[in-house]
Amino acid sequence: MHEQLREILSAKPFIPFTVVMSDGTHITVTHPDMAWLTKLFLYVTTDDGETVRHLYLLHVTQILRQEQAV
Repeated sequence: MHEQLREILSAKPFIPFTVVMSDGTHITVTHPDMAWLTKLFLYVTTDDGETVRHLYLLHVTQILRQEQAV
């Protein structure tokens, strides 16, 4: 999961994606600067930096990539 997230975050052009957690929570990453990947966690800021979500990678069940607009 770590490698897949690293590739998605560094993709050019960046395509927004949604992380689905084991409890059913969905967190959308709209820009690569809004996420920070470490060995065990993905930190995602939302609400213009007001909220930071700490996502434990072992609980990530799915990554949904949004379709790129043509």
